[in-house]
Amino acid sequence: MAQHRRKRKAAKKRKVEWSKVVCLLDILAGFIIVQECLFLMYLCIKSGYTAAAAWLTAATGVGEAVIIAGANGYLSLAKSDHKRGGITFESAKAKDFQQDDDSIDSPAI
Repeated sequence: MAQHRRKRKAAKKRKVEWSKVVCLLDILAGFIIVQECLFLMYLCIKSGYTAAAAWLTAATGVGEAVIIAGANGYLSLAKSDHKRGGITFESAKAKDFQQDDDSIDSPAI
């Protein structure tokens, strides 16, 4: 019985992939840049100093570009792994496309 608990505990611990962490950090950095720029725009407009609005608009675009670049990088990595010849596809093919866990949510493929 104790061995069954260890297996279940080990199955719940999943290693976080570095690419997912980098993607999340990239998207958070872009989000912070955009939020700071919008807040600074609010302060500039409220105080009547509208000369900085164009620069802050450009900086907001940079933050959005950071978010898009991170998401595109991660999605292209996932796409290459999941197509024929990719790491994930080939490991699933080697297992004859069977899942290891007892998933209740979805039927076996």
